[in-house]
Amino acid sequence: MRKRFCRSVVGAFGLALMSALAACQSLGKEPTFGADLTGIDHLADYLSVSDFSVNGAWGAQAGKGGRTTCCAVIPEKWHPGLKAHVKWSVSDWKHGGGDFHEADVPVDQYSRLGHMWVHFLADDSVRIVVSDIGPYAPDYPGPHDSIPQKYPWKQYPPPTRKGPTFSEDELEKYNLR
Repeated sequence: MRKRFCRSVVGAFGLALMSALAACQSLGKEPTFGADLTGIDHLADYLSVSDFSVNGAWGAQAGKGGRTTCCAVIPEKWHPGLKAHVKWSVSDWKHGGGDFHEADVPVDQYSRLGHMWVHFLADDSVRIVVSDIGPYAPDYPGPHDSIPQKYPWKQYPPPTRKGPTFSEDELEKYNLR
């Protein structure tokens, strides 16, 4: 009986010690949240953000704010100096070609968790807004400039450039006409 008691005490002590060590390890790590991610393209009608990522989380093609992916990891609480690493490519449908961009972007202050909206603005800047309110709402905390409703791949003929070309079937299949 005494052996069982000792084993129980040692087991309880071991469990308490492991819990204390785990608590110490978690100090300094801030709690995070997985936010849905949507890009919004404010660029000229012949340009489009083809693909983007935020801290490695893929964001698909930015557009009118309707395509959402999961998830960009952000701190549960905003703090001064909070930035996210954004990579994006821009296709030029009028002139052909495009550019690749990369930047550390400040995250707008937020007090409540929500969706991560990544705005690719006409002045070549990027703005990240975390909000449970969408960009079409009047009280949205992000930019209120117009969000172009565009389809540059339909407006501009396929550019003449070296590289892959689409067959008529592919153009139809991917709704590029």
